[in-house]
Amino acid sequence: MEIEPTLPANINFSDGVIREEGTRKLTLVGTFQHFNVQQFPFQPAPFYVTVALANLRGKLQGFKLAIRLEDKSSGQVVASASGEIGSTAELKPTDTIQVPFQITGVFHSPGIYSLVVLAQNEQIGSCDLVVKPVTAVSSTPT
Repeated sequence: MEIEPTLPANINFSDGVIREEGTRKLTLVGTFQHFNVQQFPFQPAPFYVTVALANLRGKLQGFKLAIRLEDKSSGQVVASASGEIGSTAELKPTDTIQVPFQITGVFHSPGIYSLVVLAQNEQIGSCDLVVKPVTAVSSTPT
């Protein structure tokens, strides 16, 4: 691959993403790194995964990106999303592009889930999303 994108240590999970008009800046709303779940199976409301890409060069046209969220213990894919990006400006390796994806899925059990990022069908990085069970807290006065 002539273009070798890299993934800075920057994958964010959030409840929402707002892209400002004019500046094109992203505002991430309600960021998180884990789910605390009362019961399984658990289907959260649709949420966002925003990945930051660097080390791109030139103008991009139809550059393919994909993400998949998989159970680390079984490899089962819980959610996925894909798309293509392009640029009208010449990109330098020091430029960073942030790409938000909206996803939803069903978590059948607690555990560690891996968010895998693919560029042009090649894995370029990953990070973990922990799904934890919440145990009931006693309401007995002390």
